Amino acid sequence: MKSINPSIFKAYDIRGIYPTEINEEAAYEIGKSFAKFAVSKAIIVGRDTRLSSPFLAENIIKGITEQGVNVIDIGLCSTSCFYYTVGESKFSGIMVTASHASKENNGFKMVFGKNISLTKEQILELKKIILEESFPVSDVKGSIEKKDPTENYVQAVRKSIKEKIKPLKVVMDAGNGMAGLYIEKVFSGLDVNVVSIFTELDGNFPNHETNPKLPENREKLKEKVIIEKADLGFMFDGDADRVCVIDRNGKLLDYSLLMAILAEYKVKNSTKKKVVIETRTSTIVHDWVERVGGSVMVSECWTIPIKLKMQSDPNVIIGGETSGHYVFPELHEADDGIMSALTFLQAISAKNKSIDEIIKNFREKYFVLEENNFEMPSMEKADEVINKLKENYSREGAKILEIDGLSVIFSDWWFNLRKSQSEPVIRLNLETNSQKLFDEKREEVISKIKENI
Repeated sequence: MKSINPSIFKAYDIRGIYPTEINEEAAYEIGKSFAKFAVSKAIIVGRDTRLSSPFLAENIIKGITEQGVNVIDIGLCSTSCFYYTVGESKFSGIMVTASHASKENNGFKMVFGKNISLTKEQILELKKIILEESFPVSDVKGSIEKKDPTENYVQAVRKSIKEKIKPLKVVMDAGNGMAGLYIEKVFSGLDVNVVSIFTELDGNFPNHETNPKLPENREKLKEKVIIEKADLGFMFDGDADRVCVIDRNGKLLDYSLLMAILAEYKVKNSTKKKVVIETRTSTIVHDWVERVGGSVMVSECWTIPIKLKMQSDPNVIIGGETSGHYVFPELHEADDGIMSALTFLQAISAKNKSIDEIIKNFREKYFVLEENNFEMPSMEKADEVINKLKENYSREGAKILEIDGLSVIFSDWWFNLRKSQSEPVIRLNLETNSQKLFDEKREEVISKIKENI
């Protein structure tokens, strides 16, 4: 019996603490199984800067090559660079990374050729193969070829530069993660004055953890923005597929506002007019996209469903969700923090209003609740709570959508309540068109949730 912890298998990837949950044995078995599952002549393997990544990558590669499948080892790279490299090839790939998680964690993101994501069902199928099946070592061992995709990726990102960027001053925080490989290469030669911090690759993450969503991780960026009197600050997560932006005072820009700015700019400058968002996204994206002739498609939450929707429709120009992942078809549906920052700077440079005015107007019109989580005694109880609220607001005449959990929509406010994929909680997002209504509806919906738990 294989001693692999089944809890490492998540909805769309594999993640856990090293070495108690994820270790070299698990990596070896995952490599062997994915070599059979992917049916690919070669598999591209990349890794982030975590201290355990070289050991896990080595064993992934060992498992793959022992099944007679070749490996293209691209070494240290961002997940975005990895996705783009796989997308440019006909081969499948495995990226060794735990994204934004703390340094004790690691994991694997897997894609098929052309950067096609694995569905939930395919992850479950792969889990069954890894845990239950055995593969003898092949008589023919696969080869290992080392390649550096950095230059090709950087050129692909810079190819998106269509707009002269205003002479802004911005601070970019790589968090000692993978963004440090690319910031200077991508932004060199542009008018924007980039002050970079923590660009040295260091898997100990000595300055802060690389999760941009936690306010304490943004403190050093905030300090630097204020000291430098910068216009904006950008922070990337550990594998650089995600970005957050803060204003000159260190306040976080709402992720939906970022999406609206990116999507409006992309739709205005393309023949493609569709945008994909998730159910918890602010109505600002609908408002801004539709005013420039675009249309919005709504997906269930998380990046992978957005990518799969984009890959099935060639008329989609951008996709995005509310934790800072923005997805670009020109990078083979890679979610890319660096590309997002570059596109954002072009988008605000093309506007007549300053970024400060744009932020002020958003905060005066859209009142958004930061996601609230409620612990449940069981997921059966979570279903009960969601159904109770559905019954209540149906009687009040709300429009009800069930794309992902429960979306309750009125003309001047809405909320989404959905179950977590990974823990016994339900997550609430809510938005209104006035502060008074926000205060009222936040209290109302939270009270209804709590009284039904």
